[in-house]
Amino acid sequence: MALGSHPSSSRVLDAIRAPLTRQETLHALKHIILGHHDQKLEYVQAGLVDLLLQVLEDEPGYRQTRVKKTSVVETDIIIILGSLARGGSVFLTTNQLERLIPLLLDLLESHTSHASLLEASLRTLNCILSLPLASQNPEIVSLVQNHPSTLRSISNVLHNAPSGRDLAAYQATLLIPKTCTVPDNRWQESVVESGIFAALIKRLSVLVYTIQTSRPGQGTGLLKIGSKSNIDRGLLSKSPSTVSLRPRQNLGRNPEKLSISERISMPPASHVSGLLGAIAFIIRGSKFRADQCLFASCITNILGEEAPLETHRPPPMWSDSKLSDDAQSGSQPGGYHYAGQDFPPLSPSSERHPQNRTGSSGNPLQIPHNTTEHSLEHERIKIPQISELRFVGERDDDPESPLIQWLISYIRHEEDPLARLTAISLLTDFVKAGCVSKRRVKRLGFLIVPMLVRYLDEIDTSTVAITKVYEQGFQAQEMEWSIREQAPAILATLLTDHQRLQTAAVEAGAIKRLTGMLKRAFDAVPGSDDGEGLESHESLWREKVRAHQIKVREGTLRALAAIALFEDDHRKKIIESGALGFVVGSLTPEKTAEPLEAEEDLVMSGTQDPVPPTNQLPTISENDSGSSFTVPETSRTGNPISVLIAATNVVRSLSRSVNVLSTSLIDWHVSEPLFSLLSHQSIQVQIAATAALCNLVMEFSPLRKKLEEKGIVKTLGNFVKSDSGNVCAYDRHGNSIGDFDPERESLRLNAIWALKHLVLRQDETVILNCLSAFGTTWLLEQLAIEDHTTDNDAVTALENSLDEGRQILKSQSDLFSPKVIDRLVLNYTTPKPEDLRRTALVEFQEQALDFFRNIMAGPNASSTFKHILRETQNMEVPTTPICYTDEDPSFTSRETLTKFRTPFYDVLTEKLKSKPGEKIILAIIYVLVHIGACAEHRATLIEQPSLFRELIKLFELQVDQIRIGLSWLAINLTWKEHSTASGDFTHRVQRLREYNYVQRLEWLGKGGTGDADHGNRGGSSSRGFGGATVDTEEVPIVRNSDGEIVRAGPPSVNMSLDLRERCRQALAQINDT
Repeated sequence: MALGSHPSSSRVLDAIRAPLTRQETLHALKHIILGHHDQKLEYVQAGLVDLLLQVLEDEPGYRQTRVKKTSVVETDIIIILGSLARGGSVFLTTNQLERLIPLLLDLLESHTSHASLLEASLRTLNCILSLPLASQNPEIVSLVQNHPSTLRSISNVLHNAPSGRDLAAYQATLLIPKTCTVPDNRWQESVVESGIFAALIKRLSVLVYTIQTSRPGQGTGLLKIGSKSNIDRGLLSKSPSTVSLRPRQNLGRNPEKLSISERISMPPASHVSGLLGAIAFIIRGSKFRADQCLFASCITNILGEEAPLETHRPPPMWSDSKLSDDAQSGSQPGGYHYAGQDFPPLSPSSERHPQNRTGSSGNPLQIPHNTTEHSLEHERIKIPQISELRFVGERDDDPESPLIQWLISYIRHEEDPLARLTAISLLTDFVKAGCVSKRRVKRLGFLIVPMLVRYLDEIDTSTVAITKVYEQGFQAQEMEWSIREQAPAILATLLTDHQRLQTAAVEAGAIKRLTGMLKRAFDAVPGSDDGEGLESHESLWREKVRAHQIKVREGTLRALAAIALFEDDHRKKIIESGALGFVVGSLTPEKTAEPLEAEEDLVMSGTQDPVPPTNQLPTISENDSGSSFTVPETSRTGNPISVLIAATNVVRSLSRSVNVLSTSLIDWHVSEPLFSLLSHQSIQVQIAATAALCNLVMEFSPLRKKLEEKGIVKTLGNFVKSDSGNVCAYDRHGNSIGDFDPERESLRLNAIWALKHLVLRQDETVILNCLSAFGTTWLLEQLAIEDHTTDNDAVTALENSLDEGRQILKSQSDLFSPKVIDRLVLNYTTPKPEDLRRTALVEFQEQALDFFRNIMAGPNASSTFKHILRETQNMEVPTTPICYTDEDPSFTSRETLTKFRTPFYDVLTEKLKSKPGEKIILAIIYVLVHIGACAEHRATLIEQPSLFRELIKLFELQVDQIRIGLSWLAINLTWKEHSTASGDFTHRVQRLREYNYVQRLEWLGKGGTGDADHGNRGGSSSRGFGGATVDTEEVPIVRNSDGEIVRAGPPSVNMSLDLRERCRQALAQINDT
């Protein structure tokens, strides 16, 4: 049927409805509307989309076509719908998209032999999932995830022979990262189990071989020497064990001189980018999956299993000679440095003995612990530092895959910007997973970081013009946008927690470029002020630009937060660049994100109502530059969750500086939008806002008082006790009684962390308000909870996990050699809910103990602690009975025990009996140190024999910070008050001698060698500690829970000076009787 040059829409629709004219009409219609916006709009308004969807759904034509006939009709329909899908909501409604997605997935599964239909269906799916609507509506992605054939269809496309299917495979690789809008480890595991990951690795091996043989002299020496044989084009359908290579002497031949069977065409750069991007998405967040890729047989057959050993070179010289090699590198000669002990313990005379602090630590987010930098993250147990993450049981000779070296070589020689950027993204994920050697990570500052900075916009780049871009098509513009969106995001991932690379980025000019990009991300789109009367293509353009600006905001904010993480100088440069105004503008939520009704009272509980975020557009004159910066008016449109989280992270990093906290953050009224975010409907935003507020409520923060007036105490208190139950859904006996909610527990942890900072040296009224917000007894009950998982259960779980990993790898025996399987199985861990629950409980208890410690550090410590004891006096604490003997005179009569017994001390005693981790032990010790500084409470503390029975065992733990804390406790307990009788002092010293506490101090003063107490050793010199056993007589190397070497060699030689001084001071006071 001939449609003519200008057929009416009704005539075309009637021709499509008729089965006899459908195929010809669709073929003609495809050429009429492709690339013609006005024609598209005309047919869409006439009902074309619903008709095409009905054709795909109808019987019997749909089924007969897909089974018995060719796929021409379906292919043309999908091409037409795909062209319309590029226009987003201008042409397709959400309901139409939700109808179309299952039909496309059904076609992928039923038409496995029609390459054109497969390619068209996958391309249309990619168009739909690339729409801004897909990121705003999770239901769109859920339709793809929940369809039973999604992963199976993608796997079939990737596993089939490459001949004639390269376009379909390319579209499949693009689809994989889009199937999940947020990192979801479960979905990534499903992708691996479906066989998609194995197919991608095989394709990567072909890419490696092709590039190596087609670029003579550019890295071809990486190829492994093998027997002389050829690799054919059907490699993807074969086992990787069949791959063999030509000998090295043939690698220098030009591709033109190779035989047809030897020649493999170079894939387009876009295909390379898609492949590397899909692999990066799958390995992200898992060292096990990263190693599966690096050591797969199809890779090692080409490059070998291990990279050649690098020649040692001296470290490069940096312009800042004071910059340490890394915030986490090196061992600590002074012993373990407790991250939580930011404040030295109090002595009764208010003396201050600064603790031994260094600028480096094994905690990945830890920074030098001075009073100018505090953060929520630097104390938390985190994944180890990227340069230290290696195979389990890390050794210096752990192998690095030669694929890392190949990837770096590819980045150096690739000219296509998007392919190079995707390769950098993959390399960054390998770095974050700990698969790159420490030495190579340090050198990335010279290669990768400057390259990423160059991909950022120039400082004087003009804003985009929108009038003609639609006419030229979106593809070229979207390619440029993709680079602008990805570069800062990749830079942020690479810089996080790595001080050397952060300095390299600053020296390369990253701050000015990032600030410029952030500023332009707030540029108003022409015609966007009034949506009425806009042409459809302008409306589509506005939608696209808005989505692009949001991604640029998120990436640049993440990068700025990473740069400001450690160095005060970096924070100052960010402030001077004028970025803070746009950071504040990024704290404004979208208008649709209304506060939770149930939590509105949390915000309004203060003495004044918060200022609405949309009205907070202050203007500030920077002191240094004299120029004026204003929060952009375009921030009134608001920001999605991802941007809000990134902006709060910038505030958190900047607030680690006292200078920034006391000047710029106050000038910009940053506390007001942050406090408003506590009532945001997203718990992820609440978590990030609470983390940022932790630094704003510190003792030296000028914003503390203002936040108190706004009701921060009640808000955080409600977060701590978010429901009527206990932490992590435990009952009082340590049994799990409900589902574990990790987000809720993260919010609870951040809230108690912020309150810990808020109560330090605070007025007694504020402290009592904090305690009443969740209840003193309730908090102490949470400290008393003990998870009942035994060590045997933990060992069994570990063995089961290793067995599970081995079974998974053996099921893919064609992908890995036996040697590689044995190595990878040690890295296989599956986080189980009970493990996450137990970890969250310990983290909360650690911060709760620090909360009590900081209460006792204030001027009203004595009266406040008396209130705590009074509030908890009726609490029942299950205690472990102790058998007393005549040979143990320290444990007195039961009348005395009953007289001085308090639930607070019972909880601490039982906690020590459970052999907790190092951080809990340190937190308990310093709570007792501060209590011992109060003259009124020493008499009760010294009469806790069960508690001291556990404390003297801690001397055997060869961790300097624990022993320092024990020495401080003795110092405070034996302090002579001028206003009290000397008899009290003599009694306390006598009790310490009866507990053998003095004997342990004397043993420690002599170097801590030999047997500390023959009578109480019982033939054993070991004590369980944080899952490990420390033996006091075998100390060649001792590591703390973070893996740091805290002592090497004889203890008497390596004892820290601070420990020696504290021990000497304690013994001097004790002997002064």
